[in-house]
Amino acid sequence: MFHRLTLLVTALVLASLPAAAQDIWTAAGSTGIVDEADTQMHVFNSTGSVSIKSSVASGTLDIRYPMHSLGPVGLADCMMLRARLRDTGAGARVVVRLMALDITNGQLTSLGEIDSNNTGQPPPADPTQYVLYRTCLRVDQSLPFDFVFFTYYVEAQLTKTTASANPGLMALQICTNDRCEGAGR
Repeated sequence: MFHRLTLLVTALVLASLPAAAQDIWTAAGSTGIVDEADTQMHVFNSTGSVSIKSSVASGTLDIRYPMHSLGPVGLADCMMLRARLRDTGAGARVVVRLMALDITNGQLTSLGEIDSNNTGQPPPADPTQYVLYRTCLRVDQSLPFDFVFFTYYVEAQLTKTTASANPGLMALQICTNDRCEGAGR
């Protein structure tokens, strides 16, 4: 009953938004679905983020974020995946991928990836700081998402290989580069 009510409220809210407001998909880190094998290692924080518990010396936390829909998107130079991540340096890593699952044949494809260890950015001086990362997705700009034949989700992996590491994920977003970067504000 709770899930039906949630879906109904979400549908009503989305239907009441102007079309321009629906061309961005956003999720807080704490709204993800934690992989069943990892339920004992995650913590949802008061900031809306998710991380690995400090009591866990090492491990990989897998989380998925279903992308239920995305309204009409205009043509843009780049359909973008953005993520606000925390990578505290050696022993920490966060990987975020947008996945497309073909409903007709079951093929799973990565449409874009952010890997905190492959960005060239140094870790922040403050180990509690979250940094914004972004990448352009490998999609057809004229029809970036086809919800008739595909289902989409963002897959996140937080990896901790030393006890002092503290990887985290605060927020995810998918939108055109002009909307992501605040054009028209």
